[in-house]
Amino acid sequence: MIIMTLDSLHSSNGNEAKRLEFLASVRHALGHSAAGPAPAPDARPEIREKLLRQVDAGDPRRVERWMQQARANGMTVTRTNSEGIIPAIDELLANRNVKSIMVNMADLPEDLIAGHLQAKGYRIDLWTDPNCENRVFQCEAGITDCRYGLADTGALMVWSDPGFGRSTTLTIPLHIVLLPAVRIVADMIDALPHVLRDTGGRMASNVVIINGPSKTADIEMNLVTGVHGPKDLCVIVID
Repeated sequence: MIIMTLDSLHSSNGNEAKRLEFLASVRHALGHSAAGPAPAPDARPEIREKLLRQVDAGDPRRVERWMQQARANGMTVTRTNSEGIIPAIDELLANRNVKSIMVNMADLPEDLIAGHLQAKGYRIDLWTDPNCENRVFQCEAGITDCRYGLADTGALMVWSDPGFGRSTTLTIPLHIVLLPAVRIVADMIDALPHVLRDTGGRMASNVVIINGPSKTADIEMNLVTGVHGPKDLCVIVID
C-alpha cells in the first residue's frame, strides 16, 4: 500500500513536497525523527520457538509423530528394518493391478529392489534409463526414496536433480516411498539447513513438500483423490 501511494504521488503529479510530507508522516509514526535508514535494534528479537515449532528438534518421538500425522493425511505407513524392505514392498504390491514399475532412488541403492521385482515378472524402468521421461507415464507404480520427513505435519520432502526425476513422484497412480527413520526431522526449520548442505549450498530448483495422496476440490467443492498425482501414497519407514 505504501509503495503504491509513493508511486502515485511521484508519477501522477510529481509533487515532491507532498512526497516528502508523506514520508515524514511515516517516519513520525515509526518513531523516527529524521530522514535516513532506520536505526538498528540493540539486539536480535527473541524467537519464541514454542509458538513457532510444534516438534522440538531433538524430540525422541518425532518418528512416531511423523507416522501419526502421515496416516491422518491419508498415507499408508509401514515400519520395518532394512531386512524387511523387500517383504514390505511385496505386500504393498500384492492384489494390485500393477505390471510396470518405475524405480528411482536419490540415495538408496535401487539395483536390489529392481532386480527382485524384475525376477517376479514386473516390467521395471529406472529413471536413468533412456526415454524414462516418457515411459514413466506408462507405469502403474513408482518406488522412490525421499530426502526428508517433516514430523510436525507428516509430510515428505523431495527435490529433483539429474538422478532423481520429479515425474516419479507426481504422475504415477501408486507411489511407494522408502523413508529412513533417521531422515525424519522436526520441521522445515530443521530441514532447510539439510537441503543447503545436500545441494552444496545451492537450493534445488524444485523442492516439493508432499502431504498425502493428491486431492482436489476445485469442482463444486467435491473432494476427489488422485486427479493430478498418485491416488495411493504408501511409505515404508526404515529403522
